[in-house]
Amino acid sequence: VPEYIEMVTAWCKHYSRLPVIVKLTPNVTNIRMPARAAKAGGADAVSLINTINSIMGVDPETLTMSPAVGEQGTHGGYCGPAVKPIALHMVAEIARDPETAGLPISGIGGIGSWRDALDFIALGAGSVQVCTAAMVFGFKIVQEMINGLAGY
Repeated sequence: VPEYIEMVTAWCKHYSRLPVIVKLTPNVTNIRMPARAAKAGGADAVSLINTINSIMGVDPETLTMSPAVGEQGTHGGYCGPAVKPIALHMVAEIARDPETAGLPISGIGGIGSWRDALDFIALGAGSVQVCTAAMVFGFKIVQEMINGLAGY
C-alpha cells in the first residue's frame, strides 16, 4: 500500500541518520506508485525487484503445492535469470516517471554478468545488486562484473 510505504519511509528518515533505501516488491500492478510513495516519504533511493510470488508445482500424489513440508505446501519466490525482463521493465518505468525523477535506483533481478548489469544501468539504475549469481558462481562474479564494465 503506497500510503504505508510513504509513512514508514518518513519514520525511518526521521529516526535514522543512515540513508534509507526502500526495496520495492514486484508483486504490484504498477511499480510507479510505491516508488512515488517512497520518494514522497524522503527515501534516498529505491531498490528493485525482490522475488516474484509463485507456485513451483503440484505434487500429483497429494495434489498439494510443492515443495511441501509436513504435507503442507506454500508459494515460493521466483528469482534468478528468469525475472530479469520483469526487473528491467520495472526499473525503466521508475526511471522514466517524471514524478520519481532524480530518485536513485538500485537494480536487482537476474543479474549474472557484467552485460546484465549494463542492461540495468542503461535503463536508469545507478547501481546493481547480485544474489543468485553469487550463490551459484561464488563472489568472484563481482570482480568479473567490475572488470567487464570497466572494459566496456
